[in-house]
Amino acid sequence: MKNKIIIPPFPLDRDRRVKVYHLIVAIVFMLSACTDKKQTIIAENEFYVCSMDPQVMEKENIPCPICHMLLTKTIIDQTQMQFIKLNKEQMLLANIRVDTARYELIGRENTLTGVFTPNQNKSEQISARINGRIEQLYFKIMGEQVNVGDKLYDLYSRELLLAQEEYLLSHENSKLLTDGGENILFAAKNKLLLWGLNEKQIKELETSKHPQITNTIYSKVAGVITEIPLKEGDYLSEGTKIYKLTDINLLWVEAQLYTNELGYLEEGKKVEITSDAYPDDRVEGTVIFSNPALQEQSKINLIRIEIDNSKKLFKAGMQAYVVLKSEQNSSIVLPSDAVLQNQNQNVVWIQKEKGKFEARTVTIGIQNKNKIEITSGISEGESIVVSGTYLLNSEYIFKRGTNPMSEMKM
Repeated sequence: MKNKIIIPPFPLDRDRRVKVYHLIVAIVFMLSACTDKKQTIIAENEFYVCSMDPQVMEKENIPCPICHMLLTKTIIDQTQMQFIKLNKEQMLLANIRVDTARYELIGRENTLTGVFTPNQNKSEQISARINGRIEQLYFKIMGEQVNVGDKLYDLYSRELLLAQEEYLLSHENSKLLTDGGENILFAAKNKLLLWGLNEKQIKELETSKHPQITNTIYSKVAGVITEIPLKEGDYLSEGTKIYKLTDINLLWVEAQLYTNELGYLEEGKKVEITSDAYPDDRVEGTVIFSNPALQEQSKINLIRIEIDNSKKLFKAGMQAYVVLKSEQNSSIVLPSDAVLQNQNQNVVWIQKEKGKFEARTVTIGIQNKNKIEITSGISEGESIVVSGTYLLNSEYIFKRGTNPMSEMKM
């Protein structure tokens, strides 16, 4: 009989019988354990995995060290361990987007910090053309947009009243005078125009024949108000500043260059301008001025760039970024988000087939704000994950229990 226990023929007292019994039980347990251990040996491609924690893979049928549930035996192809598979719903939730690797032009970019400023060549000053008093201001807030033909202010002026009376008199007498009447009428009308009235107001004066001591002055220019030095009730004389307007359709960007960067920009060169408010909107500007002298304290140089702001995207005072580009070369180029980078290596995810992805180490070259050059590791035409790479990497860690970037060697 297998594992037959032989009881010694000599008699034993009670204590000795108990000790022998415990010894026998221990031996039987050890023999059973050895037998079970031999029975738990499984094939090389078989593992015990946890349904709750798929990264747990054991060669022994022990409880899961994380959730303590019983493990389930399964067959895993070791050649597929470096891949990860996602179904259609998982790809949609992870926002996985794939693009084809191809050659593009890329060059180094250097970014300067600047500021949007008003174009001083497009500034207009609205001044009084005759003595008087401001009865009403129609624009009282700086930053308001003034258009051609808008009411600016009502002016109380006795001189303008007398000029209207003179015009009416010249208008009546011009019909009677045969010699020089038209010249007198033209001079009287031109005085009204120079002092601020427009053609429509003069026509109304001819019709009503009632001069006004208070007249509305209309704008002949357009722009944004940057100065309002007067208030209602203030007296003014000829030449007194009332408003200052700036046309924001053309703005300046003022930036500073170090001496070793002066070769990047010269007058007439085209550059790209962007801002924090609209990082995806780049506009082209032209360098119109480079200060011939460096600032003494900082040894930097001021440059001025003119941009078209007809869309009214940018405001004076906003921070600007001037993008300086070097000579470009052709290489495989990917979006910056497609490459997972750390201090040791750079990894991209390749789609081998629909829903099946592989991590691969690459060597990178030139980088700018949105793109990155790949010098080795992938070939033209391969399908590269360009969106959702971090979520894909996290899913691999969750399922495999390791980081693909730590498993790879450069």
